[in-house]
Amino acid sequence: SGLLLGSPLSRGVSLGDLEGDGDLDAFTANISQGDRVWINTDPITVSIDVVTQAEQDNGTTAFDFIVSLSEPSTQTITVDYATADGTATGGGADPDYTPNSGSLTFNPGETSQILTVPVNGDTLVEPDETFVVDLTAATNAVIQDNQGTGTILNDDGPLTVTISDVTLAEGDSGTTTYEFLVSLSE
Repeated sequence: SGLLLGSPLSRGVSLGDLEGDGDLDAFTANISQGDRVWINTDPITVSIDVVTQAEQDNGTTAFDFIVSLSEPSTQTITVDYATADGTATGGGADPDYTPNSGSLTFNPGETSQILTVPVNGDTLVEPDETFVVDLTAATNAVIQDNQGTGTILNDDGPLTVTISDVTLAEGDSGTTTYEFLVSLSE
């Protein structure tokens, strides 16, 4: 049997022992007019995708994470989010991205929201870097995938080393010094 937490004609995450094993099961229920009851034992879930793109040389680049629901809901769903450092840093004198936190609200019928994290451009040659967006504290839904990874691709070419040519007569005696100019790109 199930225990419906909510009023008729509503949909929400409910708890009940549907399998008769003594353990509570999470489910959603839609009660329509009449005696028919449909029980969906798979609650609405929230997940976040991953974003991989280049940072650019200056300004900021929007890393747009899509946070989505497994299906539309008749109730308002909220979920909190916060960025966290991986190999990319969100603080200090030269941050790779701008830290971001808050709450997303899904109104009834909505199934996706865009969460934007600004990434700062630079001209440093460095390895690809990552940061994450963590999802927590969902209401009226269950978090299925709680972390989206942002991968900042290095778009600055590899460093190159060049050395100049030198033409100089060696001379008939003693030591002749040859000076080469060695240059590093950037």
